[in-house]
Amino acid sequence: MAKKLPLVPSARAGSMAEAPSGIIWREQHPVIGSNCNQCLECILFCPEGALKLEDKKVIVSLELCNGCGTCAFECPKKAITMVAEFKGDRGIFPLKEGKS
Repeated sequence: MAKKLPLVPSARAGSMAEAPSGIIWREQHPVIGSNCNQCLECILFCPEGALKLEDKKVIVSLELCNGCGTCAFECPKKAITMVAEFKGDRGIFPLKEGKS
């Protein structure tokens, strides 16, 4: 006997499925430079739909961005740079210079 499953994916309210966020595991995020000419290549290639054109400016939605860097790679003017999400020491016991 077959189970009757819902036709659409379902998840509990408040779960990651309701409001996904790449910030949990993202290591870098894009920053749009002043030399952006709004060619929209970055918007076209963004796999997550995190970029949009608003008031003749390209805007990054950090809630949707996964930090893949596709936008920076595809930008013909190289107006997008990837910036580290976290600055400072990584971990409790960081390595000292000259030691490995």
